[in-house]
Order: sequence, then C-alpha cells, then structure tokens
Amino acid sequence: MSEKPRQPTPPDPVAGSDAVHGLAHVAIAVREADPLVETLVHGLGAVRGGEELLDEGGLRVVFVHLGPVTLELLEPKRADHTVAKFLETRGPGLHHVSLEVRDLVAQLARAKAAGVRVIDETPRPGAHGTRVAFLNPKSLGGVLVELCESSAANEGEPRG
Repeated sequence: MSEKPRQPTPPDPVAGSDAVHGLAHVAIAVREADPLVETLVHGLGAVRGGEELLDEGGLRVVFVHLGPVTLELLEPKRADHTVAKFLETRGPGLHHVSLEVRDLVAQLARAKAAGVRVIDETPRPGAHGTRVAFLNPKSLGGVLVELCESSAANEGEPRG
C-alpha cells in the first residue's frame, strides 16, 4: 500500500487577531439613496436595512442587504462633505470596500509596516457603533479600502 502524499496545510488567514476576516460592505456614493434602494429591492430582491446620519449630519448612510452582501449607500447632505466632493469629481459609483478586522489598531500598524499609506492614523467612529479607518487607494490598486472593527455588543448586527 502506498500512502497518498500529504498536501501542505495552507496558512490560516484568520489566525492572527488583527487579520481581515470578512467583507463588511461595499459602499456606493449616490446623490439620492432612495431611488437606488427601490431599484435594488424591487429589481434584485434586496432587503432594506437601517440608516444613520454620520459626520454631524453631513452624510446619510442607508444599508441594503443582498444575500450575504451588504451595500452601504452614501448620500451627502452637505456640499462640503468628502462624499459630495467625490460625486462632483467622479459621479455616482463605487466609493469603497470595507473589510472586517478583529483588531483595528493592530491591522493599521500591520498595513503601515508593510508600506500601505493610511488616510486615518487612528480609528474613528463608523455606523452601527463600529470603529473604522481608511487606507489610501494609491497603495491598493486604486480602491479606497476601509478597515472596520465591530464592537462585541454589535456582533450579528449590520456592519458599518
């Protein structure tokens, strides 16, 4: 009897406490969220989630769930908000991809040590009680990436 050669075990991508362990959401910048929500609900069977005002009322955030994927629709309420400026420059569309991490401070340090340029040196509040930090798109193939850490109290809730 010959034994099958053992396949090497791939490294566990979530072994470290600071590792990315999932997709939190995909954010889309829009001038008005409600028409897109209606299209997603009626056209794709999405479920409308909650909404919040962030940045002292400067940004309306509406969550839409499509199976395991959460979309975060970003509707600026002030002309000076960064999302309003994004819309002026690029128009509606993909704004950022948000990745879940267990330890945001450790993941920021890891990214910086690897040469990734960060926008947020320290975490800031996000939707649903999360803490977030953004990474510069110039370091990540032109895509703005948000690192998102959910609080233990919000486990199972939609992520910001």
